Amino acid sequence: MKRPELFRDQEYAPGSVGDIFRLIRSGAVTSRSALARKIGMAPSTVSLRVDALVRLGLVTEGDNELSRGGRRARSLEVPGSAGFVGAMDVGAHHVQLAIADLTGVLLVVEDVPVSIEDGPSSAVERLWCALTDLVVANGLEPELLRGVAIGLPAPIEFPSGRVVLPSFMPSWHNADLPALFSAHTAVPVLVENDANLIALAEQSNVHPETDELLAIKLGTRIGCGIISSGRLHRGVGGAAGEISHTSVEGTSTISCVCGAPHCLESVASGGAIVARLAAEGYDVRTASDVVELGRGGDAHVVDVLRTAGTSIGGVLSSIVNFFNPRDVVLGGAMSASAPLVAAIRAELFQKCLPLVTNDLEVRAASSPGDAGVRGATHLILEEVLAPARIERLVRELDGAAAS
Repeated sequence: MKRPELFRDQEYAPGSVGDIFRLIRSGAVTSRSALARKIGMAPSTVSLRVDALVRLGLVTEGDNELSRGGRRARSLEVPGSAGFVGAMDVGAHHVQLAIADLTGVLLVVEDVPVSIEDGPSSAVERLWCALTDLVVANGLEPELLRGVAIGLPAPIEFPSGRVVLPSFMPSWHNADLPALFSAHTAVPVLVENDANLIALAEQSNVHPETDELLAIKLGTRIGCGIISSGRLHRGVGGAAGEISHTSVEGTSTISCVCGAPHCLESVASGGAIVARLAAEGYDVRTASDVVELGRGGDAHVVDVLRTAGTSIGGVLSSIVNFFNPRDVVLGGAMSASAPLVAAIRAELFQKCLPLVTNDLEVRAASSPGDAGVRGATHLILEEVLAPARIERLVRELDGAAAS
């Protein structure tokens, strides 16, 4: 099956039907008359383009708005019921699935038992089955699925979505998930680094006014998502934010594919702490187990967590000094560890310039339990509702009507 064309970065003309849809979706305008004033076009032309969006089912006209004099305008909005998208947050020890409507409202969020150890092909088949089961269980029409986005704890090549050298999923190297999903569906499938999705969730859903933000994923691995000038910054190939392969003091307790001696991930990540404590006789298997031990007040575990936090904070301090963000957002299972987070904060405020820390807020993710799927929802909606894609849909609709 041919991979779907992507539209999120394609250009569109001001005043086009795609641009009109963008304005309605953003809430910048809520009536035909307001659209005509906003874009400076004849009301009759605007109405023709709005009518096309109404025929597509992507725009509805609701109750009349308050009048400025004369006939009251009818409000325009994007109905959530016009379709839905799937979102997946794939971790080392969990997979979280979500379904959201076209306004971004999460309709259902559910953890599913999908193992990643058997490789990407097997995992994709199980993920697709789990998503379709969730769709049916919630009474949704499968043909209204418009797209899927997946977050992975791994470097993701941009824009292809290819997985590159995942540190703890070696069998996933070079995995082309969009191509694997194309055996099951023709809708767009996007793949993104999980820390980038946390950054998107925090910036788009929680603090849209934030232009400069770092989102740190503290889980089995360590990742960093970057919002710069209000947009997700991926770098040239998608590797921006791979801070975990910086060499630090300490001893590696897990192997890493990066080749850097004693990199941050192999020394201070949740996976590295689990390996260290397990070797010392502790009954731990996941990062969440380590957090619970720390809450229990075990002095040695607390010391290990503080040391890891100091290492993480030390690497972050250089990046924060360089980037000067307003927010450093901490997410992932390990962000629930008070000793780890306290050590990170202490290191940042000790080593960063006063000019940097004056306006710096170091905080937990607003909703860490579902930040990944919220970010994935935003990512896929920006694709399936992209103005250029809406233009294509309208042309196809007009062509079908003419034939």
